Amino acid sequence: MRPPPRIVAGLLACLALLAGCAGARTQPPPRPGPGDVVLPVTAQAMACPAGRPGEGRPPVRFGSKDFAEQYILGELYTQALRARGYSVTLQSNIGGSEVIDRAFATGQIDAYAEYLGEITSSVANLPPSAGPEATYAAAQRFEETERQAVVGRQTPFENTDVIVVRTDLARRYGLVGIGDLARIGTAGDGVALAGQPPFATRPTGLPGLRTTYGLGGLRFVSVAADQVYEALDEGRANAADGFSTDGALAGGAYTALADPQRLFRDQFVAPVVTRAVADAQGPEFAQTLDCVSALLTTAVMQDMNKQVQLDGADPGQVATAFLTRYGVLS
Repeated sequence: MRPPPRIVAGLLACLALLAGCAGARTQPPPRPGPGDVVLPVTAQAMACPAGRPGEGRPPVRFGSKDFAEQYILGELYTQALRARGYSVTLQSNIGGSEVIDRAFATGQIDAYAEYLGEITSSVANLPPSAGPEATYAAAQRFEETERQAVVGRQTPFENTDVIVVRTDLARRYGLVGIGDLARIGTAGDGVALAGQPPFATRPTGLPGLRTTYGLGGLRFVSVAADQVYEALDEGRANAADGFSTDGALAGGAYTALADPQRLFRDQFVAPVVTRAVADAQGPEFAQTLDCVSALLTTAVMQDMNKQVQLDGADPGQVATAFLTRYGVLS
């Protein structure tokens, strides 16, 4: 289960300290909400380095995956690094977890921001860990031993998979948890589930829904990342694999079903950087990444996702406005 609310109090104290040590900020750091979690492995009280410590360092290639939140994360980290003199190029829209891991492992990119549960499940094929600290440790071990890489501190927010239905369907069938989809036909055989192609084969995707929740009748509808909610609205699917920080979930038209069996694992975000690049860039490189991570709460990410996903804003401009608001950019 998710760590108890005591963690939020710790984050409040850390943010107070952060506000005091980062005088360049134009407003106080974001306040945590109920979904935010702070642990020893979480970025907290992280002031961004002063000056331009990255000047003269080797160039870095930062990658991002193929959906809105990842575009935003890529922009946040690279813009903060560039402001400190680092030569960073951003390669966006690389692909899902397996694809971007291959790009990282084969030297096509030097760093990227990843959901830690994706490292342990989709990439490393490890069994579920007992909570977020164990997930972080397992991801860190894998990256160190298999990718010769280091993992930065994780964000206070997590963006885990959620099974989403339209709210009118949830009311019609009394859908509260994922297992309730069995009410739509036998073993869910009346459910067409939309998701990105990798979801069809991941252990924590369609196979996991079938074995963990007994939904052997599910039919899968493969869609692009930006078509998940469109598939629901157009009737091509009546359930979908979404993300807990999707901006669309804030409007009330869709309902995220509870996951009492914890099929979907801890999905806090952390930057992953090759060991060689981390060593060549110096300690201020990691400090800059942690500085950005410390600001990323659930409410912050839902708001930025909404701007990009629903309002059509440019991810780079959204990231610039956010970083300027909190003094990371001047």
